[in-house]
Amino acid sequence: MASRAPVWRETVKRGVVRSGSMLAAAGLMLGAILLTLALASYHPSDPSFNTASGGPARNLIGGLGAYVSDILFTWVGPAVFLFLPLIIVAALRLWRGVPVTGWKERAFGTLLGIALIDIALGLVEAGAVSGLPGGLGGIIGLTSSSVIRWFLSFAPEAPWIIWVKWGICGVFAIFGLVIWARSLGLDADERAWLLRRNGKEVVEAGTEDDLKPAPRVASRETEPAPRAAAPEVKSRPIIADRQVAPALAKPPKPKQASFDLKDKFVLPGLDLLNPAPPTSGTTLDKAALEKNARLLETVLEDFKVKGTIVEVRPGPVVTMYELEPESGIKASRVIQLADDIARNMSALSARVATIPGRTVIGIELPNAKRESVVMHELVASSAFEDQTAQLPIILGKNIAGDPVIADLAPMPHLLVAGTTGSGKSVGLNAMICSLLYRLTPEQCRMIMIDPKMLELSIYDDIPHLLSPVVTEPAKAIRALKWAVEQMEDRYRMMASIGVRSLGSYNEKVKQARAKGQSLGRRVQ
Repeated sequence: MASRAPVWRETVKRGVVRSGSMLAAAGLMLGAILLTLALASYHPSDPSFNTASGGPARNLIGGLGAYVSDILFTWVGPAVFLFLPLIIVAALRLWRGVPVTGWKERAFGTLLGIALIDIALGLVEAGAVSGLPGGLGGIIGLTSSSVIRWFLSFAPEAPWIIWVKWGICGVFAIFGLVIWARSLGLDADERAWLLRRNGKEVVEAGTEDDLKPAPRVASRETEPAPRAAAPEVKSRPIIADRQVAPALAKPPKPKQASFDLKDKFVLPGLDLLNPAPPTSGTTLDKAALEKNARLLETVLEDFKVKGTIVEVRPGPVVTMYELEPESGIKASRVIQLADDIARNMSALSARVATIPGRTVIGIELPNAKRESVVMHELVASSAFEDQTAQLPIILGKNIAGDPVIADLAPMPHLLVAGTTGSGKSVGLNAMICSLLYRLTPEQCRMIMIDPKMLELSIYDDIPHLLSPVVTEPAKAIRALKWAVEQMEDRYRMMASIGVRSLGSYNEKVKQARAKGQSLGRRVQ
């Protein structure tokens, strides 16, 4: 049995990680402040790579600030100030303990947006500007806009050329601003913080983490309080109030459409089934999944199991984390930690097992909120419509949320077992309804035996029954004996033409009818 790590060690480790994040956030914020002061106090006459001056630098950060600001203004221009929000957002997230994900994509998006804005500024003014060694767009905008100006020089001189140039300038500026804004990737909490700085009262937002039991509050903007009354401070509710208007009278429930079961039988439609209700609560986002994956790696590392979560597969009931352990770690060692993983992840239970055919280990953790599996959704799915099975039955969904459809033909002795309340009756009704939705009475006949007189009596009038639902034991014995007699007759008929399955028998019957021949075999 694996030894458990002391509680103090886990607490100290989390405290060190948290302290490191706060120190990194403070360093980034200090760097953003110093860069802002250096850019704001830039003087073209300070000593730099472009200016030879013997006097002291007037930059607030000194000689280093003079050289750094000169380089940035020379290459980028005034758009260099757009780098600062990216640094500030990263610092705020580290301070709040939110993982800074996708920083490479964010940095590339910021650079691309600033480059497009530099091109637009270079089209506005191509030459040097007083106080800016590289012009409005810096060297990036100056070189790129010169190429566009060279292409426009081939066009005939006309007044509309000016409008074309300004149109190109506007397109580059708009696209640059959009790409720059998207690269910041502000979440709901950061947007609420910005709105508060603008003088609006909002409730801080968040998303409910379905994998962790700690709920967060959904964002909602409240109405401003009257001027005469003092502003009322409201505490965060655990559950958001959904009643935003007075409740109206409930509309009457629609009645089930009429359905002819005897005279002209047609396959039932989807309107007989209740549609799937709208999903309640919030869906899992990538940030929450990645946060729980990193937490799971930390928990495993505390038990001396080193590895990486390579993929996360969220499902309607559980979420599976695929762990790729380092070489030398036995799978049985990870499997024995199921109870410890559930305890450290604050989950009810955890299932750990190897995935056949792969080198990863699957760790399944239950979601805080389970999604309902609705019959309407499964019948309308493409997996059921494109099914080529002879007797397709709906079993539900797998852990990934995909429909599970099975064929009853190769498993005629199917046994459904379980404890009271485990869902045997629901599963049986789903199987029967799936057969009724695909097969007509000419294609499928049933004998239903229900000694309890509770489960199958609702199917007493369907045309697929060979007899009414059998509830008496004596009649059940006779019905089963009749089924055995029919089975033996079919075995004799299959043996008479030398086939081993009903499918082969039916195929030979079709071929014989097409040729006008009679079936049989010669014996001595």
